[in-house]
Amino acid sequence: MTGPPERRPVPPPSRDGPLVTPEELRRRAYLLALAAGLIVLALVYTVGHLQGRTDLYTGVFIPALTIMTLFSAGWLLARRSVTVIERVMFIGMNVAHLAQILEQSLGPDPNGLALNDSPYWMLVTVCMVAHLIYSHRTAALYSAAAYIVSCALPLGALLLQARPVTAELLRVQLTVSITLIFVHTLAWYRGQFEAQRARLHLAQQLAHTDQLTGLPNRRGLYQAVEVLLDPGAGGAVLLLDLDHFKRVNDRHGHQTGDRVLIGAGQLITATLEVPGVVGRWGGEEFMAVLPGTDLLGAQVQAARLCRAFASHAWPGVGCVTVSVGVTVTRHAPGLSAGTLPPDSLPTLIARADRALYRVKEGGRNGWHAQREP
Repeated sequence: MTGPPERRPVPPPSRDGPLVTPEELRRRAYLLALAAGLIVLALVYTVGHLQGRTDLYTGVFIPALTIMTLFSAGWLLARRSVTVIERVMFIGMNVAHLAQILEQSLGPDPNGLALNDSPYWMLVTVCMVAHLIYSHRTAALYSAAAYIVSCALPLGALLLQARPVTAELLRVQLTVSITLIFVHTLAWYRGQFEAQRARLHLAQQLAHTDQLTGLPNRRGLYQAVEVLLDPGAGGAVLLLDLDHFKRVNDRHGHQTGDRVLIGAGQLITATLEVPGVVGRWGGEEFMAVLPGTDLLGAQVQAARLCRAFASHAWPGVGCVTVSVGVTVTRHAPGLSAGTLPPDSLPTLIARADRALYRVKEGGRNGWHAQREP
């Protein structure tokens, strides 16, 4: 059976924008954070300069952190590895934090950390970055170790100096511990939420995917067909049946038959020239849902599929032809619905099935288009 002269329908332009990768999202987030960090560093340095502070942090580490921040921003803007630079920033922040703690602890009054508590709040920032970079367990262990060291250094220095610990210092350390526990809890909850969402997404994929071919199953195809029924959409449905497929299973075994089914799905997908959804309808039947395709375009694709199967030789099996039933929605491009009611999923599928039955009645290995009941 032959159809009208073949033409090449032009697929509609895609309205989807470019996808943003996870690494690109991290790059943008780090660039924003670095910009904010530069502002904070500039403010801290300005305030310290106006107050006449000559401590190690203001005189050495703020300029060093500023250089590291500018270098990191340039690295990211040059589209280099995000993983490398986030490790560099993490190490730099740790060095700066430890230097502040040591400077205060080895100074004349370690209790001064109660008034100049910026090292502890840098610890909170570093621990938050650790939760972004490392696993939840690793980040939690790091946070606990960093907190213990940050508290032990000034307390040990006070013990060696035989000086009392002020309530203000204990209050700052306790506040930071509560904040770190809160950060840890939020990170744990975020991890649990993402894991649950991933499991739900996997379950939905499995529910809509044929396990043998990896194509959408009947449930997944229902969703694709529903899109065609939207009054602003329309399109075509091709229902395909592998001719005499039972003979393949009987003569060559079900494993060979499974390989033919997998290859058939791949061949259908590769042969179609228009965008659409290809899935396994059940058994040896497949379906192609082609949004925006008119009746002539659907017949062209059906003819291409018949020729592709007729010329393809399956290893150990030979040729397996295909029968194709073609139909389009009543509001498909190029058609006028007239006084007929809108299509529903059952009526559209039934029309494709009747078209397929007509091909089988005519001897198979061909296609038939049925526009109306």
